[in-house]
Amino acid sequence: AFGDRDILQEITLVLAQGTKAALTGANGCGKSTLMKIIAGVMQADTGNISMEKNTRIAYLPQSGIVHTGKRLTEETETAFSYGAQLTAQLEAAGKRMSEEADTAKSERLAHEYHDLQIKLEQSGWYFRQRLTDETLRGLGFTADDFTRFTDEFSGGWQMRIALAKILLSGADILILDEPTNYLDIEARSWLEAWLKKFSGGFLLVSHDRSF
Repeated sequence: AFGDRDILQEITLVLAQGTKAALTGANGCGKSTLMKIIAGVMQADTGNISMEKNTRIAYLPQSGIVHTGKRLTEETETAFSYGAQLTAQLEAAGKRMSEEADTAKSERLAHEYHDLQIKLEQSGWYFRQRLTDETLRGLGFTADDFTRFTDEFSGGWQMRIALAKILLSGADILILDEPTNYLDIEARSWLEAWLKKFSGGFLLVSHDRSF
C-alpha cells in the first residue's frame, strides 16, 4: 500500500541470485514507487521487506543523479567502496591474528580472514581498473572522457556514469528503473549482454520492449 492506494495485495516478490525480472505496468501505476520501496529509498504504509544477512542492493533511479568535483575515473572508482572496506577489515583481521596467542581464537580469526579474502576477490577489487575501463567503454565513453571532470557531462551522460557505478558496485541485487533511457543502440546491446552474464539478481523497468 502507498498513501490511500492498495498497489498490490497478497503478493510476495522474491529476488535472489540469478533472478532476471522485469516489472511491467501502465504509466503512473506505481512501478517507480514500488522500486524505491524495494530499494529502501521510500517506505510503504504496509508490507514488509526481509533481506538475507550481508545482501547488498544497488538502485538506479530514472533520473536526477549529478556527479561533480571528480574526474570520470575517480568518480567510478567510488563504486568499489565495498572492496575498500573489505581491504581495511582484512588488514585489521591480519593484525589481530598476529597478536593472538590463544589457539582457538587464532583459528576463528584465520577463518574470518579467509572469508574476507574470498569476498574481496569476488568484489572485483583486484581487477577494478580493467572492469572500470570495460564498463565505461561499453556504455559509450571514450578514452578521452576518462580524465574529464564529471561536471562537464550532460544529464544523460550523468545517468550513464550512475549506471556504470551500479554495475561496478558488486551488489547482489540490482534495482534498475529505466536503465536504457539515455543509452544508444550500442550501449543498450552492451548492457543486455552484461545483464545476461550477471550472476546476481535484478529487477528492471524499461519502455524498450525488445530490451
